[in-house]
Amino acid sequence: MKSFFTNRSLRAASIAAALITAAWGLGGSSIAVAGSTSCGTTGDLCSFELFADGAQVGSGRYTIGEGGLLQIASPVSFKLGDGSTIGVTGINGNADPVLGFNASAATLGNGHSFAFSFDLPISLSGPINADSSISYTLTSTTAAGAEIKPLLPGAGAKVMTAQEVDTTVGGLPSLDKDVSVGDTFTVLGGPKTGNSPVFTASNSFIGDTRYDTMNALVSFSLSPNSNVGISGFVQQVVVPEPSTTALMFAGLGLVGWIARRRLNA
Repeated sequence: MKSFFTNRSLRAASIAAALITAAWGLGGSSIAVAGSTSCGTTGDLCSFELFADGAQVGSGRYTIGEGGLLQIASPVSFKLGDGSTIGVTGINGNADPVLGFNASAATLGNGHSFAFSFDLPISLSGPINADSSISYTLTSTTAAGAEIKPLLPGAGAKVMTAQEVDTTVGGLPSLDKDVSVGDTFTVLGGPKTGNSPVFTASNSFIGDTRYDTMNALVSFSLSPNSNVGISGFVQQVVVPEPSTTALMFAGLGLVGWIARRRLNA
């Protein structure tokens, strides 16, 4: 039987490996390697803030753990003067980056406006595909029903917006990812709970490593005697350059040729 590892096969295998390695290298030029972003020396780069009626009522932090996974040490919750509450029950995702969250708010006799601002450190450049998603579980505690609706003005306003942020002094203006999501949702009558549709959006843009923070802003008004749980995420992926894809396929083609030679040996 012929040995699979002939000189010709060895040369081909080396070329295939080199092509695939080069392809990964080109891809790596567009996205920071794992671990290149961190929460900062004091952890303040991995943070979120909570607002009610335009005033900050609290904040929290999370960590980038093993494998780049995002995690919160424990849920945070804050109470307003009238007994209404706002909180963050979870942070999930990873430093790739995927920023996911679970948040909640509840009102008693008065409606309120609420906002959550989530920050994740990033280091990305080149063509980027971005996606977002948000959904609500809305409960009316009285027969009056319940409603959540976007806080920002305008006919096309959404509950969540996402942007790239350059935090340096005199830096670039914030860049809207154009993946705003989340429409008005209403529960009629009650006490009653309803689940909204899952609102999604996608967009492509050009990233710049000068943008060092990905921000997701969730802002809405909530009717009196209502509870809402919100789940959402924003993620983005660097698009491989055409040359990267071509090199990858060339390397994989050589691997396939070597495998066929082995079968025929």
